[in-house]
Amino acid sequence: MLLVQRGSDKPMSDRIFIEGLTVDGLIGVYPHELDRPQRLVVDLCAETDTRSAAHSERLVDTLDYDRLAECARTIIAARHHNLIETVAERIAALILQQHHGRVRSVTVRVCKPGAVADAQTVAVEITRKFDEIVGLVTDLSAV
Repeated sequence: MLLVQRGSDKPMSDRIFIEGLTVDGLIGVYPHELDRPQRLVVDLCAETDTRSAAHSERLVDTLDYDRLAECARTIIAARHHNLIETVAERIAALILQQHHGRVRSVTVRVCKPGAVADAQTVAVEITRKFDEIVGLVTDLSAV
């Protein structure tokens, strides 16, 4: 069901954000990156409907921020990843899998500070819906 704001053709769009979640993990393709944890900074934006939670003020009626953050921590800690692109895809897939039916879409931004000389950070940002990650969902069973 697509929710539409009264008097508008635009779909209703509520978002829950987590910004600046820092997690150390094994990331990178260069020899010096294979066994030295590096800091990643993750931003998440989950599109959901918050009206029920706003009325009830009950955690069960909304997305638990800690559970969203734990998805990112779990993926980063699970294994060495070569690319931040892979980390972002796997975080998005896990969030959509664990919150299927509640999260319409998720945007994941993964930053790798210090990856490029003279740059503050490098980053990848993706937005995914459940039907776009079906192949990755079965791959996450080992996480």
